[in-house]
Amino acid sequence: MHCVLSSHRNFEAGTQVVMMWKLKIAEGNDPYLYSTNNFVGRQIWEYDPNGGTPEEHEAFNAARQEWRRNRMIKGYRCSADLFTRIQLKKESRIDVLSIPAVRVGEKEEMEYESATIAVKKGVRLQRAIQASDGHWPAEHTGPMFFTPLLIIALHVSGAINKVLTSEHKKEMIRYIYNHQNDDGGWGFYMEGHSTMIGSALNYVGLRLLGQGPDDGNDAVSRGRLWILDHGGATGIPSWGKVYLSSLQIICWWAHDPNGDEFKRHIARLPDFLWLAEDGMKMQTFGSQLWDCALITEVIITSGMVEEYGDSLKKANFYIKESQIKENFSGDFKSMYRHFNKGGWTFSDQDHAFIVSDCTAQAVKALLLLSEMPTEISGEKVDVERLYEAVNVMLYMQSPLSGGFGCWEPPIPQPYLQTLNPSDVFADIVIEQEHVECTATIMEALVAFKRLHPGYREKEIEISLEKALHFLEQRQWPDGSWYGYWGICFLYGTSFALGGLVAAGKTYENSEAVRKGVNFLLSIQNEEGGWGESLESCPSMKYIPLEGNKTNLVQTSWAMLGLMHGGQAERDPEPLHKAAKLLINAQMEDGDFPQQEITMVFMKNCMLHYAQYRNAFPLWALAEYRKRVWPSKCLIK
Repeated sequence: MHCVLSSHRNFEAGTQVVMMWKLKIAEGNDPYLYSTNNFVGRQIWEYDPNGGTPEEHEAFNAARQEWRRNRMIKGYRCSADLFTRIQLKKESRIDVLSIPAVRVGEKEEMEYESATIAVKKGVRLQRAIQASDGHWPAEHTGPMFFTPLLIIALHVSGAINKVLTSEHKKEMIRYIYNHQNDDGGWGFYMEGHSTMIGSALNYVGLRLLGQGPDDGNDAVSRGRLWILDHGGATGIPSWGKVYLSSLQIICWWAHDPNGDEFKRHIARLPDFLWLAEDGMKMQTFGSQLWDCALITEVIITSGMVEEYGDSLKKANFYIKESQIKENFSGDFKSMYRHFNKGGWTFSDQDHAFIVSDCTAQAVKALLLLSEMPTEISGEKVDVERLYEAVNVMLYMQSPLSGGFGCWEPPIPQPYLQTLNPSDVFADIVIEQEHVECTATIMEALVAFKRLHPGYREKEIEISLEKALHFLEQRQWPDGSWYGYWGICFLYGTSFALGGLVAAGKTYENSEAVRKGVNFLLSIQNEEGGWGESLESCPSMKYIPLEGNKTNLVQTSWAMLGLMHGGQAERDPEPLHKAAKLLINAQMEDGDFPQQEITMVFMKNCMLHYAQYRNAFPLWALAEYRKRVWPSKCLIK
């Protein structure tokens, strides 16, 4: 059980009311809850009116104040997810402050010792913020329409006061107020300009939570004014119209609120609520598996066996427990569902709907763990489970383009996208190929084939040839790749270079690799970092951050891409400059500061992955240290 304080700011009087929240891991005691694996991966916040120490009060208040400073001074909207980390670090009893942070002067050369200290601090932090069931709990948010839609649905069903306590409501109110734009409206996502869908829904959400027409130091009235000044709520997109209309048609509800089906839905709602220093919000179903598999590879890349502790054993357990062991029950094919046995979801096993690159990343992690001594990594995965995962990955490939879909095999009928009923998301009608999924699956298949030759070997070879062709064909004239799940060309290019190199391509024998490397070098900024605007996603053209400033996560992506392309061996100077930025930004506890939002969904909606700000800088520094000083970094 993980504990964190919460405080509600009375926007009228400015008073503070201290309260205590607890993050529970892998628990579920509601009779209407069901789990396929004893709730491994479940993460829910629960209020405790009697919790909290003076020290926790102080840490809590400091986190809230830091978020406000970051928003007002730097313009950063994403939380640093500090409530979770404060408690996980406390419970782990791992001393993350015993090693002083290192700083490298502007005219100093990068040295092995500096990189080693930074990586060691980063690995130690990862151990400290890992949950008892092996995953790394973290916020996964961004959309500003999730929370008000939940509030409306609960209100229409008559369940709002049954599900949301007064403390939940206070934190949701805080969250909506905190993310109001200066012009009075709300965006479609954090950091987004005001839109009608964001403004109308969040205004209604505040009113349904009990806020009066002039509450929040006139925040509510400013929101109302923005809506009226922009034509009124009737201008909201179709999804918003459906929900707003439901407020007048109570009888539309599909399930009896007193029936078992509805109660099962309600029992799972806590899984979608996340608390951080900016308030409580509805998030996605979580990124538990993806983050766990990613961080597992990061820790192994560090090669710092003395720092591993039991972190890899715990991660190994989580990944194995989260694999889908059985297909959907019944005649799922008649319901247009694909088989899912052997795959992994984005979050946990209970979620059930698999994702291709999550499956690939899990396979990569398990294969790496299988090469390590069991006293470090735990019991090896059953090879039959790997076979089932390979079946899933191969199934997700387009036989025409060679690219891989995300949730199901691509459908080669792009004209169907014209039937898109959403006017806020792109490309939601049919599945299409993705650069990132393709590259990650290529890496997984190559690693699997090396360790387990013989299983569908010829099919894997053909699959890799087709995937390689897909990546080469998807490269843009400037050498970049468009990233569909991250911002944007930096993300796509980093992944694509990893896939090409896994398939045997190098800077010397591949024009695609050379062009990709040269693209990354051409957009490195003056101080040695990289930063890309979220506007790259909808515009589909590379746009740097305003002022050509540096984002640490995106700098890490670029570094990883360059190192895939052999930059460390050819000319490490661009990497030295970037590594210096990362090391000098590392905080005393081994973490890195939260900056701009870096991920995206369906081109138009930005996403916040709270783990990325420390996972990717650590990965880049670990890989940098290993490649620049290989003789000193022999992995044991």
